[in-house]
Amino acid sequence: MNKKLYLITGATGHIGTVLVSALKEQNALIRVLVLPQERQYAPTGVFVCEGDVTDIASLKAFFDTSGFEETSLIHCAACITVASKDNPQVWDVNVNGTENIMRMAEAAHIRRVIHVSSVHAIPEKPIGETITEVDSFSPDLVCGQYAKSKAAASEIVLEYARKGLNASIVHPSGVIGPGDLHRRNHMIRIIRAMASGKIPFAVRGGYDFVDSRDVVLGILGCEARGKSGECYILSGSYISVSELLNIIRRIVNKKPTKVELPYGLMRVIAPAAERLCLLFGQTAPLITPYSIYTLHTNGRFSPEKAMNTFDYRPRPIEETIRASL
Repeated sequence: MNKKLYLITGATGHIGTVLVSALKEQNALIRVLVLPQERQYAPTGVFVCEGDVTDIASLKAFFDTSGFEETSLIHCAACITVASKDNPQVWDVNVNGTENIMRMAEAAHIRRVIHVSSVHAIPEKPIGETITEVDSFSPDLVCGQYAKSKAAASEIVLEYARKGLNASIVHPSGVIGPGDLHRRNHMIRIIRAMASGKIPFAVRGGYDFVDSRDVVLGILGCEARGKSGECYILSGSYISVSELLNIIRRIVNKKPTKVELPYGLMRVIAPAAERLCLLFGQTAPLITPYSIYTLHTNGRFSPEKAMNTFDYRPRPIEETIRASL
């Protein structure tokens, strides 16, 4: 019998890339699930299975755990969007795909399951209150197609945990930091645009951002010491857009700026900006009504539960911004 095997979905994404790298440093045995059209992006030094979380028949080889003493599954695969137009793929991947993954994990008797959700799945509290973990989820309690899909997926995972699957959920806040090899992370693209001077102004508001490396440490901590059926927020630091912009400008030796556009103005500008970008062929606009809305919501999250359970400790935000650049 071989030693422990890690099963990783979403291995070509931002978190998945950093996670696979961290596990390889531990000389872990890793099997990743990648879409057939993304085979060229698969990490090296791991077992690679082609498959699609939305096609349960394609997952059979990925879940073949014969010959291994124990297995842990970390489900990172997700379709992330801040676009205004509804995309059926978001629900199909995030909800139906999660149902397929949990069903297969249960059938294969996977020892440990970690589902990577998002803080967006958690209902927002009024400004000034700190957001903490919840024990149930509903798409009706959150705003935006991505948030609704992650809420529905999180409830599916908890349902399987109630039936006996040893599954826990982690909720990262806005992920930045190194590892976005394929340039898909919306916030990393904004940071790059700020550094190059393409975005020379701030928007009133802010959010909580966390380092991709800290998210991975949290995932592995949860895998080792988290409790089944429990959820854990993996947040970092709340920072205003103005603070973020000027830290970036200082790093790249640009003068600080005090230009900050009011939220009301950006609500008017954002729909036109999104349409204009789409008109000129940009499939993932930087500024959308939902991205602006998010910056004006309550972005205060508590990682205390994760800190107490598996010694989660996020690093300083400026270190993360430097690493992102």
